[in-house]
Amino acid sequence: MLNAITPLEGITERETYRADADGNDLQSLIFNLLDEVLFLNDSEGLTAKNLTVEIDEERFKASVVGRGERFSADTHEVGIAVKAVTYHMMEIERTTEGCRVQVVFDT
Repeated sequence: MLNAITPLEGITERETYRADADGNDLQSLIFNLLDEVLFLNDSEGLTAKNLTVEIDEERFKASVVGRGERFSADTHEVGIAVKAVTYHMMEIERTTEGCRVQVVFDT
């Protein structure tokens, strides 16, 4: 999502930020976490080059730590505008490395 908004090649890891979310199930948890990241991008211009996600599947709580910088039109390329995270066609597949998530965004 963040790579679509601003190509990550131009982002440096200058700042660290954190977002927390909870949900009623894994699908709502992932939706809410992505929504928090999108909110921070929209409201504060925070764009992460690197995200570390921790999920507690028993309590349906998650946190993400992003390392990146604030968007500047002077130094960063503008990608597409992501308006919202959606549940449409959301898929969560467990893999040996964790989960693979497919999400459709409203642009």
